[in-house]
Amino acid sequence: MPTFQKLIAQNQTLKQRAVVPTYRAIARTNVFFPGPRVFADSFPKAGTHLLATMLGKLPRMMASGLHRAQGDYAPGDWTHFERELRTVNRGQYATGHFPHDPALVELLGRLEFATLVCLRDPRDIAVSAVNYVMAMDSHDLHLRYATAYSTFDERLMATIVGFDANGYGRGQPDIGSRVGRYAGWLEEPGTCVVRYEELIGPAGGGTNDDQRTTVARIAEHVGRPLGEAGVERVRRRVWSTRSSTFAGGRTGGWRDRFQPEHIEAFKRVCGTQLIDLGYEHDLDW
Repeated sequence: MPTFQKLIAQNQTLKQRAVVPTYRAIARTNVFFPGPRVFADSFPKAGTHLLATMLGKLPRMMASGLHRAQGDYAPGDWTHFERELRTVNRGQYATGHFPHDPALVELLGRLEFATLVCLRDPRDIAVSAVNYVMAMDSHDLHLRYATAYSTFDERLMATIVGFDANGYGRGQPDIGSRVGRYAGWLEEPGTCVVRYEELIGPAGGGTNDDQRTTVARIAEHVGRPLGEAGVERVRRRVWSTRSSTFAGGRTGGWRDRFQPEHIEAFKRVCGTQLIDLGYEHDLDW
C-alpha cells in the first residue's frame, strides 16, 4: 500500500481539492518571516518544481501553496490574480506559468514580489511534456495523446507543431509560439532569470559550479543570502525524483528522442525562439 505522501504525489486531483487548499489556509496564518514575497514563474515543464524545491530549502522561506497559470483568468483581467497574490505572506513563494506581460511585471512590482523566471531548452520541454501528459490520466490532453497518437514519435511531433481543437478536446499552438511569449522576461532588469540547466546540478546533467552559482544568485535575489556552507547545503538538496511532475529531468535528453523529422519541424516552428532564449546561436544543430 502506498504511503500517504506517495498517494498525494500520484493523485493530482487530491492535491488540488484537498491537500493544497488546506496547506494554503495554514500558510496564510504565517506572518513571521521577513520579506520579500517571491513569485517563481516558468513555462510548463521548464523547472517549476526544481525551482520551488530550491526555494523551500532556504532559511525562513516556505511555500504559500498558490500555483496559477495564465489560462486560469480571463485575458487582461488581473484583478482576481492580484487578490490571490495578496494572500502570499512575506517569506513565502508562489509559483506560476505566465508569459511575459508588462501588466504582470507592474503588478508584481507594486506588490513587492521578488520575481524569478526559470527557462529550459524547449527541446527538452517538448520531451518532458509528452512523458508528463502520458503519465497523468487527469491531464486534459491525456485522452488525445493516448488515443489519437499511437507512438511517442507521433506525440512528440504533435507537441512540436501543435494541433487544432477537435473531439478530443482543446487545441494547442506550436511550441515556438508558446515559449516565445516568455522571451520578454530576459529584458526585465528586476527579474532573476534562472536556467534549468544551471540549477539541476550533476545529477541531472549539469555541473556543480553552475549549480552553486545559481543557488547563490537566487538566494541573494530573494533576500536569503547564503555563505559557502549554506550554498553547498541547499545545492545538495535540490534534486528529487519524488515529484509527481518528475519524468527523467536530465538536460539534453531530447537528443535521445528526436528523430530527423522532429529536428526539421522544430527548426521550422521554434528555431528563432531557441536562439532568442540563448539555447542555440544559429540553426546549424
